[in-house]
Amino acid sequence: MSLPRIRSDLHGQVDELFAADFLRSSDAQNQMALKCFLSSAYSSLASLAWHLGADGHVFQREAQPATDLVDDAFFALNREREFGSGADANQVQRQLGTYNSRQQFGGAL
Repeated sequence: MSLPRIRSDLHGQVDELFAADFLRSSDAQNQMALKCFLSSAYSSLASLAWHLGADGHVFQREAQPATDLVDDAFFALNREREFGSGADANQVQRQLGTYNSRQQFGGAL
């Protein structure tokens, strides 16, 4: 892969990332867009490293942990969605019993 092609790919990946409508997309779609961007960017960086005579395996090795960072960044949103929304939110609330703090923690002594 040539330097102009790598440059073009990197620009295209950034353009594709920002072409997504983050404000209207769901959290899951935004999470996937970031993961795809990081994966593609690391692949292009590995190609660039090989082209420059460096070890591109370093970028390939770190690509998966980098995409895992996106999962970590979206962890709180995913947990909130899991326990606080959806059609079965009342069911989860009943199972966890978070409405009745007096029963859980005792009444006034």
